[in-house]
Amino acid sequence: MITIENIAKQMQKKENTKFIDNKAAVLLPIIDIDHQLHLLFQIRSRKLKWQPGDICFPGGRVELSDTNPEYTAKRETVEELGIPFNQITILGALPKFIATLGMAIYPFVGTINSFDDLQLNHDEVEQIFTVPIEWFIQNPPQRATMFVGHKPSDDFPFDIILNRSPKWQKELSILSIIISITIGLFGD
Repeated sequence: MITIENIAKQMQKKENTKFIDNKAAVLLPIIDIDHQLHLLFQIRSRKLKWQPGDICFPGGRVELSDTNPEYTAKRETVEELGIPFNQITILGALPKFIATLGMAIYPFVGTINSFDDLQLNHDEVEQIFTVPIEWFIQNPPQRATMFVGHKPSDDFPFDIILNRSPKWQKELSILSIIISITIGLFGD
C-alpha cells in the first residue's frame, strides 16, 4: 500500500541523490614560481572513461561526506595532486555555473604552497603544467557561445500536446570557455 510516509522516504532519497550527483567543485590553484604567480593546470589521465586527456583544474563530484563544495575542491586537489590538505588556502569562490549536462560546478580560487610535495595520482592525472597569470592578462581568451536547445523525439505525442514544434528550439542558456573567468579575476 502506498502511504505518505513511503512517498516522503522516496522523495528524500531522490532529493539527496540528485543534490549530490549534480554538483562538482574545482580549484583554480595559484602557485608562486620565482616570485611570479601561475595558474596550475592538469591533464587528465588517458585511463579515465570521462574526458581522458582533457586539460582542467583539480576537482570532482561532491560526495555525501563532503561538508560543502569548498571542501570538495580541496579534497579532490589533495587526491589528485597528492599534497597535504593544509597546503591549500582558499581565497574565495567564483560564481557557480551549470555545465552542459546540468552539473552545477562550484569554482574556487586558492593557493598551493609549493611544488615540492606534489605526488600526482596517475590514475587521474597524467601531468601538470603552469601558466603565468600575466600571460592571461596579456592574451585575452577566445570567447564562444553555445546555444542549448531541445527537440521532441519522433514518438512525441503531438496529438495531445498541441502547439509544440517538431524542430529544434533554442534555449537562452550560454556556455562560455572557463578560461574567460581569468579575465574577471586578473584582467580589466
